[in-house]
Amino acid sequence: MGQEGLSRRTFLLSVGASSILAACGGGSGTASTSALPSAAGSCSANTARIPLTIDATLTDLAAGTPVYVYVIGEIKTSGGVVTQYYLDANGMPHVMSAADNLQPANSYASQLGASGTIGTSSYINYAQNNYPTTWADYSIPVTVGCKTVLDLSNINAQNMPGIGTGTAAFSGRIYISVGVPKLPFTPLSSSQYTAPVTIGGPGEYTLFDWIEFSYDSAGNFNGNTTQVDQFGFPLQLNGTPGGTLQGQYTMKRSDILAAVAALGTAFDVPVAVPPTATAGTYPAGMSTLRALSPKSITGQNNYSGALSTYFDLAVQGWYKQWTNPNSVTVTDLASGTFTGSVQSGTLTFNQSGTPSFSFSVAGSSGIPSMDIWQCANSLATGSAAQKNVQKILAAAFNRGNVSNTMTDVSCSGGPFYSAVSSPQTFNPWAQLFHQVSTNGLAYAFPYDDVCNQNPSIGLTGTTSVTIALGKFFS
Repeated sequence: MGQEGLSRRTFLLSVGASSILAACGGGSGTASTSALPSAAGSCSANTARIPLTIDATLTDLAAGTPVYVYVIGEIKTSGGVVTQYYLDANGMPHVMSAADNLQPANSYASQLGASGTIGTSSYINYAQNNYPTTWADYSIPVTVGCKTVLDLSNINAQNMPGIGTGTAAFSGRIYISVGVPKLPFTPLSSSQYTAPVTIGGPGEYTLFDWIEFSYDSAGNFNGNTTQVDQFGFPLQLNGTPGGTLQGQYTMKRSDILAAVAALGTAFDVPVAVPPTATAGTYPAGMSTLRALSPKSITGQNNYSGALSTYFDLAVQGWYKQWTNPNSVTVTDLASGTFTGSVQSGTLTFNQSGTPSFSFSVAGSSGIPSMDIWQCANSLATGSAAQKNVQKILAAAFNRGNVSNTMTDVSCSGGPFYSAVSSPQTFNPWAQLFHQVSTNGLAYAFPYDDVCNQNPSIGLTGTTSVTIALGKFFS
């Protein structure tokens, strides 16, 4: 997201890192899914003061393919109160409530129009994995070949008490799912809910992707496409005034999935269409629901695969390079310049001035590879200044452009994904999505916004936002 709203890394720390999301603030009243307005996804003319358009006219999905959009987000008031909201088919916000959980666990019955139990035991297991608990249906139908319009002007202080700017903006995700299985959301209260995940939990057998966004009380929209967690399918993002098209690729979906597979077995961890899925559950000819990012691969419980040590040799090489008196300098736009060196095996940074400032990034074992993939722990700890230094280190290791002097102030020199000196390695998943993006921008790891390499739009006084569903097969 742009600098006017919440940064994506802040969003990830509070939202994307856990299936239980803390909310943001304000609002009153609840609305169950049974009270949602009828579908807005027809080709009839829809009007809105500030249109959020879900454009399904560019995709090559067959007519009649089920497509749904879900707008989910939170507000955090100045007092720290967090409230979770969803938008209905008219774009009206409602506070989430446990009373919304009207859909049964372990069942597709409400979606298929069936009643009673579901066929075979393997199909029951398939449903149990996707819907392990009761859930709320926050879906808004979208018609392939049409444009669905919601009204962002409904996001205001009257409908969402406490909304403001900065951290008090309405921030969250605009999900889109394709196929019969919908995305399950299970509110626990007005401030917490269980969110869909890419593997190993609710929604893992739903074909989906999302846009991350914030929209504030001044009408400013910030959003980005993302492959930090997965690649499901192409989504394009643009808006007015002054937006630039983001999320456009030079390859079709199937070719991008093949390119991920070519990265090698450590990176090729697809989530396959369940063999027990019945015809018509997913678009015809589809075998893969998503490719998992290194962050998602290494984030699985007890992960100990090849990626767990992937950056170790590179870290060790740079620690030797930075051993006192040799030093590394990191300059952050907000926090200034810090000089570091490895002392007794520990990377320690100092900033001169009054008072002086000193901190260590990681222990004598060095920065763990898992922290680099996750942009977490030793690379997301301490004060704002410490985190600003750590984000630059994390981005440099992911991009393979680690050096003795790193900065996010002047980044025109690049390169971002080639070995500029030895020892180097980099994140090939991130490299791939930057390469196939028509403008070279991608959000492929949590700190990919360092040096503005992320595909984001920032709109002041928003007049329109458009999210287009991309092509799958052609």
